[in-house]
Amino acid sequence: MKKAIALVMAACLAFSLVACGGASSTATSTSTASSTAASSEAASSEAASSEAAATEAGVKTGMAIVSKTSVSDADADADGNAQVDSTAAAVLVGEDGKIISCKLDVAQNKVAVKADGSFDTTATFKSKQELKEEYNMKGASPIGKEWYEQANAFAEYVVGMTAEEVRAIEVGGDHNGPVDADIAASCTMSVTDFIEAIAQATENAQVLGASAEDTLSLGLSTEFSSSAVQPADNEGEGLVQTDTTYAAVTTDADGKITSSIWDCTQAKFTTTEEGAVAAKDETIVPKQTQKEAYGMTAASPIGKEWFEQANAYAAWLVGKTAADVAAVETDAEGHNGPTDADIAASCTMDVREFNNAVAKALA
Repeated sequence: MKKAIALVMAACLAFSLVACGGASSTATSTSTASSTAASSEAASSEAASSEAAATEAGVKTGMAIVSKTSVSDADADADGNAQVDSTAAAVLVGEDGKIISCKLDVAQNKVAVKADGSFDTTATFKSKQELKEEYNMKGASPIGKEWYEQANAFAEYVVGMTAEEVRAIEVGGDHNGPVDADIAASCTMSVTDFIEAIAQATENAQVLGASAEDTLSLGLSTEFSSSAVQPADNEGEGLVQTDTTYAAVTTDADGKITSSIWDCTQAKFTTTEEGAVAAKDETIVPKQTQKEAYGMTAASPIGKEWFEQANAYAAWLVGKTAADVAAVETDAEGHNGPTDADIAASCTMDVREFNNAVAKALA
């Protein structure tokens, strides 16, 4: 910065000398003007570089989601299944690229499909972290630990690692659990999706306002969306769709949000009157990853894409507490977007599920 200021001062001095030189200094004036322009360009370039460096420096917040679908057809003897397992990782990353904190969760959304292709849209969903002992893994675990206990142990294990080191974690055995003795005693379940989600979250982390002392939290909220229950009422094809909203949040000692990230996945399955179930998409891509390909801009009253509105709203939450988020008013007659003028110009889409995910993260 000091160098940039010196360059600018030198340029100004050169210009003043030329201005006082009169007509006899025409040639010199041209030369000096070129030098001044070059100096100004160099100063601007250095200032831009300094700003870019400042943006890249500092503690970063990241989140990533890895999803897999599985299906089974229904018949007279048993229900079919439309299922998506979405592994979410949230991280705080230091300036050295090493993980400071990590949180893991999975949205395992299962929808039972009847023999006629219908299903129950009144079902509710809990993430594995929310289920705690209800997930009921402990009895089948060779180390007698529940899912959330093993996931939390693995999240602690990766603290201090870089994305490259996380990807290098060796797995093995019948369940692709970690082989390192330091973690194998606390986690024997498959960690392959954990590894990929953590590595991606670390790689895409950004400076959003968090500090190394902040508390990192992760919240998931799932709902049915645009589901056509009866295939017979929908030209022979039913549609099962679950949408999961993810919130990675950091808070300071006063409970105020210092950074937040909003993302969403949509899992769609078709059903037939014969009870056949199929996933509509081979790969479930999070909305933040889709960027403009999500295609909301044209339908948006403010001409902004989903990720732009999500990022604007997430940034607007900085400085707020859990109580503040719970008190956010939405437009019930519109799309349930926020009504506050400070954010309504940048986000008009439904924010209720994100607020719900934030509330779960901060509970």
